[in-house]
Amino acid sequence: MSERENPPPPVPTYTGGQIALILFGALFLLPDLCSLVLALGSVADRIRKGYFDSVLQSLVPLWLICFAISAVGVAMIVTARRRARRPQ
Repeated sequence: MSERENPPPPVPTYTGGQIALILFGALFLLPDLCSLVLALGSVADRIRKGYFDSVLQSLVPLWLICFAISAVGVAMIVTARRRARRPQ
């Protein structure tokens, strides 16, 4: 029987800190999901009415804050996954 020349890559193992990073990162993605639903609803409302309401204009900074929080969550998840792949 012949042996394989290339062994399979090792399965990444996660520490408790990395699991916490992934969980908190996922929690940080939730505000973005909520703001996306609200943004899509407001765009549909704008198309239906034909103008942009002033209340919706005041929500744009809030959406940007939610997107920034979500970007932090994505960065946390990416960081945890990269650390798990690093050979030890």
